[in-house]
Amino acid sequence: MTRIEAARRRAAGAKQIAAAAAAAGFLATLLLVHGTHVGHAATASSSTSTSQSSGGSLSFGSSSVAPSSGSTSTPQAQTSVS
Repeated sequence: MTRIEAARRRAAGAKQIAAAAAAAGFLATLLLVHGTHVGHAATASSSTSTSQSSGGSLSFGSSSVAPSSGSTSTPQAQTSVS
């Protein structure tokens, strides 16, 4: 076996190890994400079923983006050129 062949084998082995580590990291991340979202899904589905069974509507408040009517201050902007 020449030095080039040995280097190619080492590189191929390193690539396989890197691919296996990446796959293991990906699976670990998926499991962590799944574990953290399971409780959220159960909470969302139970609150949705509660609001549907009571016949209530879901409201997120006012859809206006204007300042409230009680606000009397006017925004001030200053610019300067040096």
